[in-house]
Amino acid sequence: MTALMQGLPKLAMLPLAQSDPLAHVLDGRLFFDENGDLWRIGITKQAFMFFLAGILTLLFFWSYARQAGKSRIPSRWGNFVEFIITFVRDQMTRQFMGRDGDKYVPLIASFFVYIATANLLGLVPFFDFIGSGGNTATGNLAITGALAICSFCSYHLMGIIEQGGIVTYVKNLFPHVPIYVLPIIVTVEIVAHIIKPCALAIRLFANMLAGHTLVAAILGFTYAFTKDFVVPGALISVASVLGVTVLTFLELLVALIQAFVFCFLSTVFLSIAVHPEH
Repeated sequence: MTALMQGLPKLAMLPLAQSDPLAHVLDGRLFFDENGDLWRIGITKQAFMFFLAGILTLLFFWSYARQAGKSRIPSRWGNFVEFIITFVRDQMTRQFMGRDGDKYVPLIASFFVYIATANLLGLVPFFDFIGSGGNTATGNLAITGALAICSFCSYHLMGIIEQGGIVTYVKNLFPHVPIYVLPIIVTVEIVAHIIKPCALAIRLFANMLAGHTLVAAILGFTYAFTKDFVVPGALISVASVLGVTVLTFLELLVALIQAFVFCFLSTVFLSIAVHPEH
């Protein structure tokens, strides 16, 4: 609370205090913690948003399970959750694995809800006032990298279980080719398995960071022009706000699309791991 009260003077000038767009999207201190206590133990603003998105994801599924345990007739909220789960099942898992993929729906749906929640939280203006830096956890490469590693470990683990052991799984990673071609195939497969999680991490990170940087840059015109030219600055401010409003609606769409793309690619990698014959 003390740290928050100390940050109130900064709070009033926050929207105009930083002309650098990256200052609004990169990670920063939580609650303007001057002493750095939270900072030293790793609780940054984006780390806080990471945990908040995780809690909301748990509540998302728990609330549905709790309601479903009381009544077989779903509420409006239950219909919404069922729509998300059905969407993941029909548009992702069954597209690549048929009905055998239904058992992987909880994994993919969890990824989808978490990433979508983290992306959408970054668009809530309230979180601009609880510290410095960006609100979007998925705009941090460390966080998207961790998500990609979770996906990487998940689809390899599922593949090992499905194929009956790690030895069989590793053998099926490499097609039956002449021995003189095998070194090339092994190299290509190793590189491919490194590139897959990197693609997941970088695609999500870059898209979320770029969108929020663009919004911050356009709003920065308000600060840059108003401080020297009041009337032209006011006109620029109106144009900036209108532009940011349009971009915010676009960001809403991008937030959902990036969650879909991450889960779609994870499903593709999962289907390759559990069905090597394809």
